Amino acid sequence: MKKIPIGYSDFKEILSNPNFLYVDKTGVIEEFLEDSAKILLITRPRRFGKTLNLSTIRYFFDQENAAENKKLFEGLQISKNPLLMTEQGTRPVIYLTFKDCKTNLWDTTEDMARTLFQQTALDHLPALKSVDPLLLSSIEAVVLKQGSFSDYCNIIFHLTKAYASIGPSPLILMDEYDVPLQSAWTSGYWDEAISFFRNFFSASFKDNPYLWRGVISGCLRVARESMFTGMNNLKVCGVSATDYSRHFGFTVPEVKQLIQDYNLVAIAEKIESWYNGYRFGETTIYNPWSILNLIEQKGVFQNYWMNTSGNDLVKEILGRSGVDAKKDLEDLMAGRSVTVPLQEQVVFQEIENSSANLWNFLYFTGYLKAEKIESPPVSPKAMVHLKIPNSEVSEIFETSVQHWFNHGSALSTLQNIKRSLQEGVVTEISKTLRKLCETSLSYFDVSGKEPEKFYHGLVLGLIVSFSDTWHIRSNRESGLGRCDLLMTPKNPAHFGIVMEFKTMDSYEDSDLLACAQNAMDQIESRQYEQELRSQGATKILKMGVGFQGKTLEILTSKI
Repeated sequence: MKKIPIGYSDFKEILSNPNFLYVDKTGVIEEFLEDSAKILLITRPRRFGKTLNLSTIRYFFDQENAAENKKLFEGLQISKNPLLMTEQGTRPVIYLTFKDCKTNLWDTTEDMARTLFQQTALDHLPALKSVDPLLLSSIEAVVLKQGSFSDYCNIIFHLTKAYASIGPSPLILMDEYDVPLQSAWTSGYWDEAISFFRNFFSASFKDNPYLWRGVISGCLRVARESMFTGMNNLKVCGVSATDYSRHFGFTVPEVKQLIQDYNLVAIAEKIESWYNGYRFGETTIYNPWSILNLIEQKGVFQNYWMNTSGNDLVKEILGRSGVDAKKDLEDLMAGRSVTVPLQEQVVFQEIENSSANLWNFLYFTGYLKAEKIESPPVSPKAMVHLKIPNSEVSEIFETSVQHWFNHGSALSTLQNIKRSLQEGVVTEISKTLRKLCETSLSYFDVSGKEPEKFYHGLVLGLIVSFSDTWHIRSNRESGLGRCDLLMTPKNPAHFGIVMEFKTMDSYEDSDLLACAQNAMDQIESRQYEQELRSQGATKILKMGVGFQGKTLEILTSKI
């Protein structure tokens, strides 16, 4: 069996080694040649094959070493189309990646970008010695790192003009274009970065008559007004688009073949639950990074994708999100979907302004999948139903929540609550709930005006920490109404739990004890315990919780 090329993203390097596995994705070249778009922006989550696909396109078209590169495609899908193969090796290709242009300081990031442009110019200078000296001088200035701001921003324009003056117009490939922008957003130099890169991308692609075509790849589509102002020749293919949907990630037939080839058919169902679930356009997709690592590790299930870069940013964003996002996160963690307006463009400064912005950001970066997209005229505007795609990503969310509860002693307090709930020890439950309130409320920014944040923070902690012991559902129909929290035990020896939370109302409640009694009265009058009984629970603990800010009052009843 062929070796798994973990960490390899250069097409030529992989295909030059006969012992390396290559899943044939040369269909991306066919679709590209059939596409009439001048400039193509393809966005996909990290580790889904963007760099390898751009490398594949690069080696196919590049006229340098064309005969040698042609051998790389022998036997692959693209080689079976003689007409398309006439395009092989016919263009100069200008390729650059921004993957390393990310630091905490703008001056350092700008210098890295200028160094990248310098190296790009240097790589192409030998082929351009015969062009007009005046045009060549601008390229040489960048090579010598003596160029002006304009020289650096216009380097791709000058290179394309130089190539077009002596032969066919070039193909431009830019990978990881959004990396420096994500770094700018998290590190606080957004204005400087967007000013620099907007000028660069505008000069490279907007109304540039000297380029043949261009492909840009990244994780996110940065809003047009931020980055691609005036670029009316830009076609965007994000994760919701049907175009190019089969070429990034592994399709179901591809994975079936892989698990058969590597003798993993016995664990096929588990592979699906762990690494499947993505949906690009209408195509079901497996996470390719995780599948390759699973094969390389001979069927050992791990969170391979979680261990790559990028998850710290997600933890930070989720941690700073507001109460509405916490409510939605509670639904997602419970296996339900959230529905928000589809927003194809990302405005970094507005991600935290609404839960819709947050969930769209996580959708396009691969942490959520589109279960369904409703487009007009079905709805006034496109709406997307989002869910956590699989077990691997679910653990990323769980880890994020655990990260919040690691603040202070909240996590250990949750574990005390778990033991007390299992055994129905009422006094210990009351004591530890109060302790949790004291240790975690400030972290969730709870104030007297929004005490429901405590409830949603608590439920998230319960879902993450207690799901091995109870089936946990919140705000769902039970009995004669909707209870706040229902916990059905997986072991009949443990208590089933019904919780109702009430915020103290000075007009209705004389004190917190009265507020807690109102919660208990609602549990009794609406018979919330009925579903627990129907699910086989023989011991039930009812809890009415009245709270205001960081103060709780709890009443309980066991049956």
